[in-house]
Amino acid sequence: MEISKNIVSKKDLQNAAHKENWDQLWVILVAHCINRLINRYGIKTNKDDLVNQANQKISEVLSLVLIEGTRRWNTEEYPTFKDFMVSVIDSHLNNTFNKSKAIEEYRDILPEKSIDSGHDMNISYDEQRKEAYQFLSAEGASDDELMIFECMADGIVKPKAIKADLGISDSDFHNAWRRLKVKLKKLRNKLSEQ
Repeated sequence: MEISKNIVSKKDLQNAAHKENWDQLWVILVAHCINRLINRYGIKTNKDDLVNQANQKISEVLSLVLIEGTRRWNTEEYPTFKDFMVSVIDSHLNNTFNKSKAIEEYRDILPEKSIDSGHDMNISYDEQRKEAYQFLSAEGASDDELMIFECMADGIVKPKAIKADLGISDSDFHNAWRRLKVKLKKLRNKLSEQ
């Protein structure tokens, strides 16, 4: 995959995080997160619970960004580290609170008969997702293809949103999506035979 010159490497991202004034940035991120929890997701609870939820979500985001490296910083779209973190928080909250929507979107990828309604929905969803991921890996899916699949399974299905979430260029997305579609068709065929 050709990495855009606007994508910050994991090491540079960690260096940028190290240079931040975290006393100040943490307050900004917590305030932003609380604002989203209240105004976008309708969370109604006491102040302490909101602060705890915000701290938890920001910790999860930091893990995704700095440890797992699954979120990439595109400096063309997000010029500052703070802007990048705010965008990842928004994406993470969307993924968290739209889980049921994500399950419905994921059902569009997999045939309905492959989802066992006799089991707990979340367990079935997680099992299906894991099986699909393993199948795609076995079919030789690239990292880009697998990340696009993960976005789709998380309910991020619009190409623009996937590209922004992953920080990949239009051409990289197009090439990976074209290859992934072929593998998804094989996956559907395999699951419809079960």
